[in-house]
Order: sequence, then C-alpha cells, then structure tokens
Amino acid sequence: MAFRDQWLLNAGLEEGLITEAQHEIARKQARRAHLDELHTLCYLQRIPLARFYHAYASQNGLYYLRPSQLKISQNGLRQLPQNLIQQLRILPVDVDDKKNNIAYVVTDSPNNPMLDKQLDRIFRTGYKLCVTDPVSFDTCFKLDTHFSDPNPGFDAVAEVEELLNQAYMHRASDIHIEPTEDQFLIRFRLDGRLQQFGCRFSIAEGVSLVSRIKVMGNLDIAETRMPQDGGTEHITPLDNAFELRIATAPTKHGERVTLRLLGTDSQLFTLRQLGMSEATLRQFRTAIAQPHGIVLITGPTGSGKSTTLYAALDELKDESINILTAEDPVEMVVEGAAQVQVNAKVSFASALRSFLRHDPDVIMVGEIRDSETGEIALNAATTGHMVLSTLHTNSAIASITRLENIGLEPFMIAASLQGVMAQRLARKLCQNCKMEMPADLAEKQLLQCSENEEVVLSLPQGCALCDGTGYSGRIAIFETLWMDDE
Repeated sequence: MAFRDQWLLNAGLEEGLITEAQHEIARKQARRAHLDELHTLCYLQRIPLARFYHAYASQNGLYYLRPSQLKISQNGLRQLPQNLIQQLRILPVDVDDKKNNIAYVVTDSPNNPMLDKQLDRIFRTGYKLCVTDPVSFDTCFKLDTHFSDPNPGFDAVAEVEELLNQAYMHRASDIHIEPTEDQFLIRFRLDGRLQQFGCRFSIAEGVSLVSRIKVMGNLDIAETRMPQDGGTEHITPLDNAFELRIATAPTKHGERVTLRLLGTDSQLFTLRQLGMSEATLRQFRTAIAQPHGIVLITGPTGSGKSTTLYAALDELKDESINILTAEDPVEMVVEGAAQVQVNAKVSFASALRSFLRHDPDVIMVGEIRDSETGEIALNAATTGHMVLSTLHTNSAIASITRLENIGLEPFMIAASLQGVMAQRLARKLCQNCKMEMPADLAEKQLLQCSENEEVVLSLPQGCALCDGTGYSGRIAIFETLWMDDE
C-alpha cells in the first residue's frame, strides 16, 4: 500500500470516518479485484477521497480548505519559487480569518518531510499549513496559470468517467456543468444544496467535456443552439450501475449540461421510515387502502415525492393486488409492480388508457401534467381503481386549484380525491459534530417556551464526516389534507 494511502486510512479510522470492519471488507475486495485499497473503500462506502484529507487535517489541527475557499494569494506567489510550488505541491492562499504577517499555504501532501523545513526558510514571519484534496489542488494550480497553455493531453472520456464516479461517491443527486466567461464550473447537488466541486475546466476542455456527454446520451453534438434531452447508464469500477438523465441548454457563455443521477440509492423505504407522525401515517395508510379514489403527493422537484410513492406501493403490493405504474423515468424497481417507462412514443395519458384494459387494482402515475392525463386518472379513480400520483404545487390545498386550472371539473375532483400530502426535505444536523447551546430569548419565543425554561438547541459545526457542511442526510416534513363529507 502507498504511504499516502496508509496515513489517510489511519486518519479515517481515528476520526470515525470508517470502521475497522469496513476497512477489512475493502481490503479483501481490493485484493480479489486487484484494485487500490483506498479507492475500493471509497466506492464501497461511497465516501469521497477528499473526506480522508479532511479527517487528516482534523486529526492534526490543520485547516481543511474546500474548493470554494481556495483563493490564491498573489502576494504569497511572489515569495514562493515556481520550482518549489511544483516540487512540494504547495500554493499560497488567502483565507477569511487570516492573521497579520502570517502566510497561509495549502497542500495535498502534508506528510512531506521537506515541507516544514522549506516553509520555515521562506516565511520567516510565520505560516499556517492548510490541507486540501488533490483534485482541488490541481485545479487551483491550473487556475494560477489562467489556463494560458492548452492541454494537449486532455482526455474527455476519462474526465467524464471520473466526474460521474466522484458524483456517485459524494451521493450527489445532480451534476451541473456551467460555462462562465473564462472557464467551466462543476457543482454537485448534495442534500438538496448546490456545492462547488473542486474540478474546473478551461473553455476548450469544457466544450470537449460537453461533447463527450452528448455522445453518451445520443444527442446531436453539432446542435448547440437548442436544448436537448437524453439519457445513458454509468458503471463504476466496482460495477455499481446507475441511470443518467441528461439535459443541455444554450447560455450566453456556451452550452451548459445538467445530469440527474437515478438509482444510485437502491434502498426502498417503508412508510414508517419516512418520518411521518403516527396520526399522518395512520391517515395515509387508510387513504391508500381504499378500493378506489386518488391520493396526490405534491411538492417541488427533489422533495422526495417519488420516494413516498414507492413506499406506498411497497405497502400495497400483494399477490392479490395488480399494480401498474407509468413513470418518467423508472427510478426504482418495485417487486410485484408492472412498471412502464414513459417516452416519446408512450405518454402518461396513453399508458393510463392501456392500463384500464389490464384489470388494475392500483395505478401509479408519475405526474399529472395536463388535462388529458388528469381526466383519465380521475375517471379511473371513480370507477374502482386506487390512483397514486404527484403534482407540482407549493401546498396541499393548492392542488385543488391546480387541478381546476388544468381543466378538470370540480365535481370530478370532489368525487375522486381521497387526500393530498405536500412534502419537503429538510437537512439534518451531522450527529458527529453538532454543538449544543442554550436557546436565547427570541428562540424560546419562537418555540413558545417560557423565559425561565431551560431549552438546549443544536448548531451545525462541520467535520470530515459531513464534508465540513455541518449537515448529513435529510428528513421529510409533511402537510396533509384529507377529504371528508364537509
């Protein structure tokens, strides 16, 4: 094992990023597959390599700098010989809490025995060593050259593969490749928030990257002035496969691409695991267990509507129940359900019409987008079928107005609608690093607590386990509207 890998693994174990059992499993799999042990562990546990560097920094009392914090110090560059920058892999940086006369230097090789000796010689007034990961360091170094030299060895195929692998390990839901005036930025959506990824590309490299992605999605690489949509599949080095939905759009500075990662998390939640209150869970189960009617899940894109629908189907599936679904796309396989992928030839409406000839008990429609789909869904709901679907509205009650706006008759809505559940996803504090503090007076008033009551709240901090964000994972919150005679 490489020396670097050993000290990163030790840091990960010490900081609780991985366990000995996980390390042992990775060691055996790496040996069988003839792969690198550290990267095998990253893929198995879906932990980015950057978090091991963060763990090392935490363990040794060093600053860990994320990609958005890497700002090169022009004053520091004048003090550092160019050969030392490349030899020791160091760069001077500006940080927000910089102290007077102290230089801040970032590296991805903090264990280099020559490092302290050389830095002591150069920065006589003192310095602070910071750590970042190799991808972020290389990008920062390349930015220092302002992309002045074209990269003849740029391999777009390899770069796209690595980008998709990194997104998988970061548990990203989307990848955004965005052209600016002088470079292409990469951002991942993690736990619902966009975060800058360490890698950036020159304009020429970015154009090659976009062309490669368009080829993968069977899109027209010659067409750059019109939006295009496509899809493909990606397989990681450990044979983890997931679907990609690709969308391009022309912008002022060039063509941007958004990739949605589908099926990277194969876990099928149960209704109880979604976090509903007991009363809401009881009402939801009662609604979907009816022999007919329609139940709607509403919320914006990325609010977990599909996850809730899959949990409902998992609850309903039985050998005596015939379940048919129309989805765009099929994000997760539900055993016992016949799932249809909507495409250019098969619309939600045409799939629904076909379903009614297959004697269904439960029908799931990915989304009610138009009056035709809505009308067929409501008709099915009033003729002995349980229909589950989604809408894009901001609240549960707004779904009634939305259904009327797309042209559905109020009497049909009243006759078929069992209930509506609006949902959002809220980030959870990292349980490893959250900091407890007593609530102040304003917070007590918000919580409707008395002034004398002792209330302890938790605040985000940031550690290697949560990539310095202070948050890890999300929880669903629900607003419900159940129909009764009144």
